[in-house]
Amino acid sequence: MDERILITLKYRRVIFFAAGCASLAFSYYLGMAISKFFGGYLSPPVAGMILLFLLLRLKIVKEEWIKEPASFFLDNLMLFFIPVTAGIALISFSSLKNDAISIVIAATISTWIVLWIAGTVAQKIDKR
Repeated sequence: MDERILITLKYRRVIFFAAGCASLAFSYYLGMAISKFFGGYLSPPVAGMILLFLLLRLKIVKEEWIKEPASFFLDNLMLFFIPVTAGIALISFSSLKNDAISIVIAATISTWIVLWIAGTVAQKIDKR
């Protein structure tokens, strides 16, 4: 292939990646604004995901723009949880002693609810 074509393809990939990151950031920050508008009753990431879904369905944002950045972020998702894990590890467990039973009950119930919903959705998708 011609060297100019290779350079053009390389820049095109970089531009698509940057456009995808910009689309993801735009939907997140607009989700934050929507959350503030509704008084915080809607989580900013959830509002951003709903907005991104609508932008994709209306073909305002192209799937090819966000496919590579989304894959990159999903592949490196564990790195985003390191600060949260470190923050939890720094909490004094003596301060959690009074709430230990309620934390275990809430974690157990929420885990079962998530498993039930995931199973129900998987069965519905499997029937298609």
